[in-house]
Amino acid sequence: MRAHQHSSVWPPAIPLAAAVLMCAASSVASAQSDAGADAMIEAVIAKTVGVVAPKPPEPAGPAPSPEPDAGRAPLTRRGLGAGSPVFPEGIEYSVQISRVIQQVSNPYRLPDTVGDRRRSDLAVGDEVRAAAIIPLASERTRLLTSAAFGNVDYRHQGQLDHHPHALKTTLQWHAGDLLQGSASISDRVRLNRYMASSWPERDLLKQRVFNADIGLRVTESLTLPILGVSRTSSRNEFALNQQLYNRDDSQIQLAGRLMGRDNSYVMAGVSRVRSSYPDRTPLQVQQLDRAYTDTEFFLNSIWHYSARTALEGYAGWRQRRYATLTDRNVDFVTAELRAYWDYSVKTAFHVHLWHRPFGNEEDPSTLYSTLTGGRVSMRWQAGEKTWLSLNVVRERQKNYRIGAGGTSETMSWRVGPRLEWQMNPRVLLTLDGWRERVSGAGYPGYGGTVVRAGVTLMYDNGSPRPSRLYMREECDAPRYLDTRMCDQ
Repeated sequence: MRAHQHSSVWPPAIPLAAAVLMCAASSVASAQSDAGADAMIEAVIAKTVGVVAPKPPEPAGPAPSPEPDAGRAPLTRRGLGAGSPVFPEGIEYSVQISRVIQQVSNPYRLPDTVGDRRRSDLAVGDEVRAAAIIPLASERTRLLTSAAFGNVDYRHQGQLDHHPHALKTTLQWHAGDLLQGSASISDRVRLNRYMASSWPERDLLKQRVFNADIGLRVTESLTLPILGVSRTSSRNEFALNQQLYNRDDSQIQLAGRLMGRDNSYVMAGVSRVRSSYPDRTPLQVQQLDRAYTDTEFFLNSIWHYSARTALEGYAGWRQRRYATLTDRNVDFVTAELRAYWDYSVKTAFHVHLWHRPFGNEEDPSTLYSTLTGGRVSMRWQAGEKTWLSLNVVRERQKNYRIGAGGTSETMSWRVGPRLEWQMNPRVLLTLDGWRERVSGAGYPGYGGTVVRAGVTLMYDNGSPRPSRLYMREECDAPRYLDTRMCDQ
């Protein structure tokens, strides 16, 4: 099934975003007050979801303590309050409208050997995002939903124009004090990151995911067992990539979790994932196989050493077994480590190390690849409304080729600064960029530079939690950027 070139969802989103962002530009030029920005965004919301009644004043006195949710961080309900004609009490929501203008030096990530075919381009992206947390029976049973619809236009390479979107809905539920679980479904369309494989055409990647889990709460701290299942469908737009990389993943996982103080926990279990490629030709099956099964025993934990320091770790032993090419069977270790340190109120550091296999869809002669790398980020709050950050990533990619091809290695660097200015509570201005360079022995290296400037209009009812539900392409592993939202 081909991903559609032109999205049919919510066509008014782009003209609306453009109109609002033009208003934002004039607002910045004339230095209007925060109240003016609020009125502008409230007018947009009124045209899309109807008039939202203002939040009534809260009565004096201390707020009631939130009910803790075992297995998750304590929650604070911040809804519109009783008496709202639009939303019931307790709903938290967020709406964002953004425009990003970016100069891209190598949109297809073409190698150096192609010469002048690596043309830079200017791309303009508009996006409308919305998210909500909706309590149902209680704070412990709730619906989490988010949506994003966008449009990206390239000045010269119009074949790259596309309409990305992301939808996700999750139901978190409790049944008494014994059972808890969740069920979610998501749908997403975005550009394939391996664009060199489809040059001069584009390739869109469409993914649909369904997953569910249920756990038995033996005590307030111990949940055992936790049974999870998921189904993922990945479909490409480019014909050759459809044959090679259209994939279906089915996963089942059995685990247990022990909670500690300050939401620290230890989780251990086993998962089995069967990945199949339904559209491969007989020749491709003969070279790459049609399916494989990964069985992984894992240990995952988060330790909040203090209010300013946290460690997160993952270790796994994975066994990969191919359906017919049994001589390709392999075992390997997967590991990740994250460290968060708030050096001061204004300065924070984040260190991320990893070693993991991943599906390399860049070279048809590659059976699979492993990625070993590290990332260091520093964030500094220069002022009450200004943040500066620097992101540095070093990675080694090892490619295991089919037949007698052996292995090859590439090394990559990515460096990028970011500036964020919260002009007022409703308007965020950003300026960022990054430089990437990939090279290796016998490998046609490539590089690229991206410079971006963006403005985001934000409207919410006081809670930061809904904005953390957004699926952001810039936060996707393994190659993601550094923003304040990616690690929340």
